[in-house]
Amino acid sequence: MINLHSATIKKFQNFDVYQHLKEHYPDLDNYVTETIKLKGNNVYKAIFRSKKIYQVVRGAVKLGTYSQEGKPFIYEVLGDGEFFGNFEYLENKQFYEYSKTMIDCKIRVYDLEFIKRAVVEDPVLNDWFIRYLVKRWCNAEKKVKMSNEKGTLEKVKYLRTYFDDKVHDYLGDEYILFDLLTQKDLGDLIGTTRQSIAAALEKL
Repeated sequence: MINLHSATIKKFQNFDVYQHLKEHYPDLDNYVTETIKLKGNNVYKAIFRSKKIYQVVRGAVKLGTYSQEGKPFIYEVLGDGEFFGNFEYLENKQFYEYSKTMIDCKIRVYDLEFIKRAVVEDPVLNDWFIRYLVKRWCNAEKKVKMSNEKGTLEKVKYLRTYFDDKVHDYLGDEYILFDLLTQKDLGDLIGTTRQSIAAALEKL
């Protein structure tokens, strides 16, 4: 696993990508829009080939795909400030993801080609981008390790700690990310049934 130096992580924890772009790209409004997506709506569907990158300005979204039987399941949940979507560094047809809002969200939408060009041109943005992807990758590794080593109760306890982040809807009302997860969401994230999740939640 790649080790991120703590000082460097701290440097980018509060890095405002949008503000940085505003300071260096006077024509930014040509490439960025904002939209409100109410709770339970798709930001994009799995069949949609978007040319955009998305940021949760305020809110929470879950990312997922479909099993071979056509059943939806989620594998990630993101809150305030996080980015999502296909950066198209993957081969065509490998990206098959949907995103759905968990509360009323304010979403920032970036033109994909603009972001890719800015990441190449701007060393600061390039550094942030690489570290952001590595952070997401490391978080995914931790969840996989947890899912293979612990029982259901321990997994749910881990998720409660992992998703103990405050998020806000677009009006500013505050939530705890874990509290927004349904029993199915929790089951998807750790690979178990709703019944097992319900039993574990009773013990918490």
